[in-house]
Amino acid sequence: MAKLSMRKLTSAILGTICAAVGTPAFAGKSDDTLRAALQIEIANLDTYYDSAGSVVVMTRHIWDALFYIDPETSDLRPALAAGHKFIDETTLEIDLRRGVKFHDGRELTADDIVYTLNWIRNPQNKVRTITSTDWIGPVEKLDPYKVRIKMTEPTALALRFLSVFPIYPAGTYDKSGIAAMNLNPIGTGPYRVAAIEPGKQYTLKRFADHYSESPKGKATIENVVVRIVPEAGTQIAEMLRGGLDWIYMVSSDQAEQLKRNRNLAVESKPTSRMMYLVMDAAGRTGENSPFKKLQVRRAVSHAIDRQGIVTALVQGGAKVLNAFCFPQDFGCPADVQKYEYDPKLAKSMLTEAGYPNGFSVNISAWRDRPYVEAIMGNLNAIGIKTTLNYSNLTPLRERWNKGELPLVYGSIGSQVDDVGNFTPEFFGKSERDLARDDEVAEWLRMANRSSDEAVRREFDHKALRKVASEAYALPLFSDNMNFVMSQSLSVVTDSGGAPHFYRAKWK
Repeated sequence: MAKLSMRKLTSAILGTICAAVGTPAFAGKSDDTLRAALQIEIANLDTYYDSAGSVVVMTRHIWDALFYIDPETSDLRPALAAGHKFIDETTLEIDLRRGVKFHDGRELTADDIVYTLNWIRNPQNKVRTITSTDWIGPVEKLDPYKVRIKMTEPTALALRFLSVFPIYPAGTYDKSGIAAMNLNPIGTGPYRVAAIEPGKQYTLKRFADHYSESPKGKATIENVVVRIVPEAGTQIAEMLRGGLDWIYMVSSDQAEQLKRNRNLAVESKPTSRMMYLVMDAAGRTGENSPFKKLQVRRAVSHAIDRQGIVTALVQGGAKVLNAFCFPQDFGCPADVQKYEYDPKLAKSMLTEAGYPNGFSVNISAWRDRPYVEAIMGNLNAIGIKTTLNYSNLTPLRERWNKGELPLVYGSIGSQVDDVGNFTPEFFGKSERDLARDDEVAEWLRMANRSSDEAVRREFDHKALRKVASEAYALPLFSDNMNFVMSQSLSVVTDSGGAPHFYRAKWK
């Protein structure tokens, strides 16, 4: 059968929705079972060997880490750790909670921490994690409930990084290798795995012995059934007939249509994925780069109708951003220079900079072509004639690292809700840095070496305020995430848009 065009598919969905209005949905409330769908297929339930988004979602329900980032506040809290102390700038000692049980009844001890962290730091084990393990040096047991981590260098984000490393029972990989957690997943999380249809469906049951001090709290819903359903149309059809209670990553057009069904609730929220433009302020593409001039960079910043793009294209809960970070991230300042949409001011700034007739430039991007084309229209309107270099990320990044790209559109997510996890890549003298500001780079370096939160916040704020005032980069807007769920269900999601079903409730 030929594939439907997007317009025909939308019409078909709309017709289905209209027919469904007034038809009661089969809610999971009656049997206390939340039925959800994820889009990305799971090859291995072990997040150290499959970092797909669906695996990340499943991991937080089955396993716990030493620390925890609260999905509603982005605050860092102890989880399996009872406390911690930085002995010096490269030595971290962690005390463990006592009485924490794995799903098989065995108690968590320092042996499990030492085993897991030493496994993932060993390059021979070829783990694939969403954050770096290079900073982890030898991990040793001090007593049954205390471990010491030697860091390869001062790492201010150590505790936040440890929040994304689930702890496994010692000896996990001894018998089945990297398939171990795909065959017999054992964790300490709020849900245990009751049944698996590999790559298709995962049935979770509330773990009665989940430790009472867990920052995740006690799961309210007894059962969670997660299905892998890659096709958006199939997910929506299942929602309409009552086969699912929750889906996400729904397109804005479809979300608007689904609002017409009184059995469903539709939520739109900003996520911590930030869209941005970076400009060749350092002149890496050549001494005559117009972006070496502050007035040109500020002209670009005033020329782009960010709110207009959000309203017309991104939609939903997306928000215009002013600092080069997501507001909920640790270290993100609110008091930075703002650039309102003002094409007349932008054009006058170009004239002051010596470009009364504008100039021509290539803009490079690997995603969000409609957004990029809208930006190009804004720049063309003030005389900056743009040509699009649209390619895959890998070759584009190679040219970016070589300093061959004058203007780049992209996006970034903080992953651990902390600006220190990504700002050095853009402004810390990395290959990707197009600003090359010694002062900004030093402030970021000082922030990322200190374990004192007040010191970190001070230097992060100073760095990002200067990035804004010098217009080294223009943060554009956050991404948007659309969620559709049964009217009888409430689900907590984090800044990245991922669900935390252990905090879900029936209304």
